[in-house]
Amino acid sequence: MQWKPNKLIAILLGFFLQPLGMLYINRPILAIIYLFAGVAAGIADLVTAQSIFLDYPYLSFKLLYMSICALHILYLLLFTNPVNLRAWYSRWYSLISFLGLLLIAVFVLRSFAYEPFQISSRAMSPSLNPGNTLVVSKWGYGNYGTYGLSLVKRELTTQLHRGEVVVFQYPQDPNVNFVKRIIGLPGDTVEYKKDALSINTKLLYRKYQSKDGADDMHREVLDDVEYNIYVTPARPPLEGIVVVPENHVFVMGDNRDNSNDSRYWGFVPYDFIVGKMDFVF
Repeated sequence: MQWKPNKLIAILLGFFLQPLGMLYINRPILAIIYLFAGVAAGIADLVTAQSIFLDYPYLSFKLLYMSICALHILYLLLFTNPVNLRAWYSRWYSLISFLGLLLIAVFVLRSFAYEPFQISSRAMSPSLNPGNTLVVSKWGYGNYGTYGLSLVKRELTTQLHRGEVVVFQYPQDPNVNFVKRIIGLPGDTVEYKKDALSINTKLLYRKYQSKDGADDMHREVLDDVEYNIYVTPARPPLEGIVVVPENHVFVMGDNRDNSNDSRYWGFVPYDFIVGKMDFVF
């Protein structure tokens, strides 16, 4: 007896859960192809989110991918022969199991490995601007490093470097994530002025680049990391000298006169660091 999948269920699965839709109609190879195609569509949307449908980053490639899969399933159901035997992976309990495994995999990936964050302010301009999407590496960071994983916490000092961009929980409101650049590590003496920045009495190299509206853009070098910063000449200077305590870092935004950072509210505890930036789109 030939088995005919329910067309409505197949099309809905094809639109919302593409690999499961292909499994439901007994097409395991296509399920694997659409799984990787979905990842590619998501990455493509991240890359183009700054210029295409900025407020709806998944309205382009992702929607196209979803529609193609649903139409592909409809075509297969209408113009190919029904299968003679329903495979085990197409049955409802298998589909629910696969969905559960997929959700667990996504949860683990976002919680412990990588997670995207979108820039919403100009505090890190000109390096990072509103609309940029960061891919943040999270392994070894965060509060889960305190649950018996003392080795992870102990090694965090060697994982962090001056000049790196990190995402962290805002110490005054842990429900809010901030993005800043690490300037000082534990034990460092940081001295900041309007036109200069020193780490352990060593003056950082800074060179004027250009004028950008009310801001002056400079090239700054911290250890072996080079990046651009904004300085606003019209803003009053903010000066100070601090010593970074143990298990904390001192952070600043690249838009130096328009950044709410460690100069105002203090240091970032290790446990508040979500992860460090690996890629930016």
